[in-house]
Amino acid sequence: LSAVLKDYHQQYPLRKGMPREELKSRSRLASKLFNEVVSLAAREGRLVEEETIIRLPQHEVKFSPAEQRKVDALLAEFRRNPYTTPSVADCEAQVGAEVLNALIEQGKLFKVSEDVIFLTETYEEIANRIVARIEREGSITVAQVRDMFGASRKYALALMEHLDERRMTKRVGDVRVLR
Repeated sequence: LSAVLKDYHQQYPLRKGMPREELKSRSRLASKLFNEVVSLAAREGRLVEEETIIRLPQHEVKFSPAEQRKVDALLAEFRRNPYTTPSVADCEAQVGAEVLNALIEQGKLFKVSEDVIFLTETYEEIANRIVARIEREGSITVAQVRDMFGASRKYALALMEHLDERRMTKRVGDVRVLR
C-alpha cells in the first residue's frame, strides 16, 4: 500500500491523498483484509486516513513557487471583486485544475455550482447576510440577492440554489424562505 500511495503522491502532488476505494481496488486485497491492513497501518503511523482519503504521513500539499504566485494573483482577484468572481473555467485557465481543486480542498475557495466559486469567507458572509435578511423580512428573491451584492443574476441564482441544496432555504414560488 505504501508503494501505491507513494506513486499516487508523485503523480498527484496537489491532492490531499488517494480515495480509499481507489487504493482498495489497486491493492487487489479482499475488503476485510484491506480494512484490517489499513487500520493496522494507520495505528502504526504508516499511513493517515482522513474520511475517505488515505495518504502517507509525510505527504502534504505544497505549491511550487510558480504555482504560489498564480494562487496569490487569483486570490487577490477574488478579494478585489468578492461578489463577481472569476468563473471556474477562468480559474482553471489561470492556475490549473489541480491547483484549483487543492484550494477548494484546503477550504480557501468554496464552489457553489459548476461555474460559480467564492472565497470561503465571502461565501460565509453572503450566506449569513441572506439568512439575516430572510429572518428580518420573511423571504428574499433572486433579484434582491443580486442587488444586495451587486452581482449578476447568474451568481445570485447559483447562491440561492446552493442554499436550497444545503437545506438552509426553500423555494416557494419566486421567493426563498428559511427552512
